[in-house]
Amino acid sequence: MLGVAAGVTASYGQGTVGFFNYFSPSSPVVSYAASNVPIGKAGLAVGSGFTAELAWFNGVTANSAALTLVPSSETAFGLAAPSPTADGQLSYGAGWFLGPNVSLGAAAGSTVTLEVIAFNAGSTVTGQSGLFQVTLGGGGLPPASIAAGGSFTVANAVPEPTTMALGGLGLAAMLVARRKKA
Repeated sequence: MLGVAAGVTASYGQGTVGFFNYFSPSSPVVSYAASNVPIGKAGLAVGSGFTAELAWFNGVTANSAALTLVPSSETAFGLAAPSPTADGQLSYGAGWFLGPNVSLGAAAGSTVTLEVIAFNAGSTVTGQSGLFQVTLGGGGLPPASIAAGGSFTVANAVPEPTTMALGGLGLAAMLVARRKKA
């Protein structure tokens, strides 16, 4: 009996956050950046080829490298049902994601640092929100909201400098090998 009570108390106090950026048809969206995106996409909301994932840190930090991804939060962009836009047209939720309530390894009522990260179909990070803090819900409190991090832009991934350096070394090796043959 005591074990059941301890288990219920532990799960009741688990901190939660609602992982979605859609609150109403006027909610801000995740969109393509003004540059380094496919032609004609600048400023448009991202679609179902993108996925959002939550990263978190227990406490307050300004170091994004200290955050940990929450795999259970991975959510595709786009809503299942159409919603009306400001001009009366129907939108299928481009730029919005409607993920689950996510339990984090911190107590309800504690402050955590969050970041929303967007991936394209190739699992390449293409954009992320800024770091923001929330007080977790859970227990008798509703899940925390990520409204502060729900709007940002994405761009085509730029290769890391190490990738470009390895490519340069490979090209140099091919040129040396070709000279030896000649």
